[in-house]
Amino acid sequence: MTMKANKKYKQVLLNDSTLEQVMASDFPRIYIYDMVDNPDETCSITFDTNKAFDDLYKKEKNRKRVSKKGLGEFFVEMLEKGIAKEDGYDIKKLKDA
Repeated sequence: MTMKANKKYKQVLLNDSTLEQVMASDFPRIYIYDMVDNPDETCSITFDTNKAFDDLYKKEKNRKRVSKKGLGEFFVEMLEKGIAKEDGYDIKKLKDA
C-alpha cells in the first residue's frame, strides 16, 4: 500500500520523503500517514517507523521488542522534548518543497 507523499494536515506537508525512502533509511525515521484533531483538543497521529527507529526505541527504553503503545509513547516523549528543546531535541520546519 503506497500513500501519497504530499498529504497535508492544515496545509503542512506530513512527510518530506516517500514511505519507501523512510523505510530504506539507515537513520531513525518516522512516516506520518494521518493526523486528526479530536474533540477533546488532543490529536491522533497514524505513523510507521523504520528499523533504525525501532532499534533506537529498544536501546533508549531498554526493551527487547517493539510495541505499538511503546512506540506511541516514545514518539510523544520525543515531540514534547523537541517543543521544550530538552536533552538536545529540537523541532525545525521542513524546507519549502
